[in-house]
Amino acid sequence: MQRITSLAACRELGGLAACSAGLCGRRRGGPAAVPLAPWGGVAPRPGRPFSAEPGRRESRRGVVFAGDKRRLFCTQNGAENPPGGSQQRPAISVVGIPDPFTWIRCKVQMSLIDLYFDLDMDSEEFHRGIKQALVHVSDKMSRGRYHELRGLASNEVIEYVEKKCTSLTAAQRQQLAVKMDDIIFVLPEEVSVIFDNSGGKFCSIVMRFWLVSTHEGPDDPEGIKIFKVASSEEGGPQKKIATAVYEFHRELTRGASDDWTVTTVWHYSWTLPS
Repeated sequence: MQRITSLAACRELGGLAACSAGLCGRRRGGPAAVPLAPWGGVAPRPGRPFSAEPGRRESRRGVVFAGDKRRLFCTQNGAENPPGGSQQRPAISVVGIPDPFTWIRCKVQMSLIDLYFDLDMDSEEFHRGIKQALVHVSDKMSRGRYHELRGLASNEVIEYVEKKCTSLTAAQRQQLAVKMDDIIFVLPEEVSVIFDNSGGKFCSIVMRFWLVSTHEGPDDPEGIKIFKVASSEEGGPQKKIATAVYEFHRELTRGASDDWTVTTVWHYSWTLPS
C-alpha cells in the first residue's frame, strides 16, 4: 500500500515538475501535505448552530467567500484573472513527496462529503477559489488593511493576524503578499464535518499552500523537503520556499449561505525572528 500511494504521489508531483518554470499549481488529487507546523495562538473557529435534513443534496454553485459582494473568489464570465498579477518565476524542481497516507485520508473524506452533501472540494473551481482567497488575504495583511477582511475571515482570525503583523517590520509585512504565480502547490491536510448539539452541521477544510517568497531568513524546512528553487538571476532577489496554512469553513444547512469563511491563517514567515 505504501508503494502504491508513493507512486501516485510521484506521478502527481512529476506532472507538476513537467511545467518547468511555470509550475502548475492547480491539479486534481495528489498526495497530502506534511504534518502541520505549530500555529501557536491561532484563534479557534466559532461553532454556529444550524440544522440540516439528512440526505439533503446541496446545489452546486461557484466558490463564494463571505463578505465579498463582487464575487471576487469565483469565476465570472469564464474569466480567470485573479488578484495578484503574473510574473516570471524561477525554475522549481521536485525533490520529495508529502505524506501519502494523509492524502488518502483526505481524499476519502472529501469523496464522502461530495456524495452526501454535493460539495466538491476536489474541483479546479474550489482550488482556484482558495488560491484567490490566499492572494486577497495576504495582500490585505501586507498593507495593514485588516478591517477589509471583515466578512471574509472570522473576527478571531482578524484579531490574530493583526496581532501577528504588528510585531513585524514594514518590510517583513510587505513580504507576506502572495501573488497567484507564487503558489506552487496546494493540498488538504484535514477535512471534517462537525455536528453540534443542536443537530447542526458545518464543513471545514485545512489547506497547505507551498509558495515561493522573498522573505527574510531561511527557507521553510517543510517546504524544501518537497521543492527546490533554482538560483535567481544576478541582481534579483533570491526566491525561497515557504508555506501557508489556511482553514476554510462553510455551513451545510438547507437555505443557508454557501459562502466560505477563512477561520485559520498561518504563514511560515511569522515564525522567523523580527
